[in-house]
Amino acid sequence: MRIAQITLDVYDNYGNMLQKYALHKILKRLSDFTEVLWLKDSNFFHDIGAWMSHHPKRSSYGDINYQRSYFYEAVKTFKFKEFENRYIRTRFDIPYIEDIADEYDFFVVGSDQVWNPHFAFGEFPGMFLELIPRAKKISYAASIAITTIPPQYIEPLRRGISGFNNISVREESSIKLIKELTGQDALHVVDPTMLLTPEEWLEIAQKPSWFNEKYERGYILTYYFLDNRPAVIKNIAQALNLPIINLFDLDNYWHYVTSPEEFVWLFANATLIFTHSFHGTIFSILFKRPFMEIEIPGQTNIQTRIPSLLKMFRLENRIPNSEKTYTIDSILNIDYSTRDKILQIERNKAFKFLLDALNLNNGGDKI
Repeated sequence: MRIAQITLDVYDNYGNMLQKYALHKILKRLSDFTEVLWLKDSNFFHDIGAWMSHHPKRSSYGDINYQRSYFYEAVKTFKFKEFENRYIRTRFDIPYIEDIADEYDFFVVGSDQVWNPHFAFGEFPGMFLELIPRAKKISYAASIAITTIPPQYIEPLRRGISGFNNISVREESSIKLIKELTGQDALHVVDPTMLLTPEEWLEIAQKPSWFNEKYERGYILTYYFLDNRPAVIKNIAQALNLPIINLFDLDNYWHYVTSPEEFVWLFANATLIFTHSFHGTIFSILFKRPFMEIEIPGQTNIQTRIPSLLKMFRLENRIPNSEKTYTIDSILNIDYSTRDKILQIERNKAFKFLLDALNLNNGGDKI
């Protein structure tokens, strides 16, 4: 069996790269051959410039000029590219996907926000595989990520999703949307990163070269995009007398250019994690680390993806109440007593979906 895997084509997002790696690893176990199809221009130097131009705050952060910011992005991009080259078989320069339809038995779309019209509208033709036979198309943990579809995107989404027989999604909210749009039932499954065990993640984890005695006694890890961390984190760090490692700190080159392997290691060993990221939350749960979700005004992650994840693992209390100055009782203590049982149930459900969709009903021993 030959499988083509499709997700968003980017080099600057830890969650995207690690979910792609995880699903790739699982699909390789179930097939004779699996590769990721990179559907857009593979010139990632161009992508760095385009990405920076849409995020001017990065090019004017403090006293760091645009050229320095560009350099940081270039270094990080190279590390992501190296990770992909090492672990993920990728096929580039595909002019028309319909020309290769006969080369694969199945096309698996997901995970990530592949069906979010605000995020991936330009790639919808690829994400919906509209010219691929229906029987070959599978979505695994595809994310719409929003709860209300803008009117201009309703028909493209309806038409695209209707072309799938086997649909699984990453958020509960997407199940309702898909039912309303198409009349079809979708299955809620965990993100691919949760299909691998902590031990499997540690096999690729890498301790950063800059990690020294300053952090050996413990550290707080923060993962907020564009360095927009809530100010209260600094106060909590001072109260706990712990240093902060901020993965988006343009004042610290080494922290900013953290590789995917180092990202995994830092989450696995953190004393406390602050995040407003879906995958930051996932890796906190996978490694059973204390974490807190602090909402950033104007962002909507807290309304869709993250609440669905926290509800699944009975961890809704990790979102602190602003009326309590963004603190929770026993900040370093977290109840993971039901985590193993819930995770195993969710993995079994996800594996069954994949086996059924790939017509491998007797292939459970491969996972």
